[in-house]
Amino acid sequence: MFTGALLAALAWLMGKSVHRSKVGMAIALGIFSHIVLDIIQHEPNITLLPMTWGPRLGLNLQGYPLLDFTVELAFCVACWKVFGGSRGLLIGIVIFNLINVPLMFPRSGSLTPIVEHPAVLPTLILVQIVSTWLLVWWLGRRTIYLEDGSPGRLSRSFREKL
Repeated sequence: MFTGALLAALAWLMGKSVHRSKVGMAIALGIFSHIVLDIIQHEPNITLLPMTWGPRLGLNLQGYPLLDFTVELAFCVACWKVFGGSRGLLIGIVIFNLINVPLMFPRSGSLTPIVEHPAVLPTLILVQIVSTWLLVWWLGRRTIYLEDGSPGRLSRSFREKL
């Protein structure tokens, strides 16, 4: 948790240092919201400091798969709404959340390969993160945010210059 808070502060400061405080703040909020969601979803194994001793945080929402899925999907849809995403991006968000359903509602024995091969789960998570980033970038690349914070669309001539 300490490391995540430190990363959020660094992202904000880096954005501020290059006069892009809104970008830094958006990245910092993304990191901070991840910390909050981790505390809500994980079993109580999140440490406050990068040490083996001390209190552990976690509400174990993952122990209630339907509620876990609902909270995750609601958070993603809320972010989509706040940032004015396209319909295609919303469809992508829903599809990527549905891809998680087999891991949230595992059948008996279906997680055996993950237990027997500890590198499978982190690799699966990495592939999903990179795929999600690419999908969000691809579906959101034509949306820009004006200085007043309102979403706008890139004009055709400006898109061609990119």
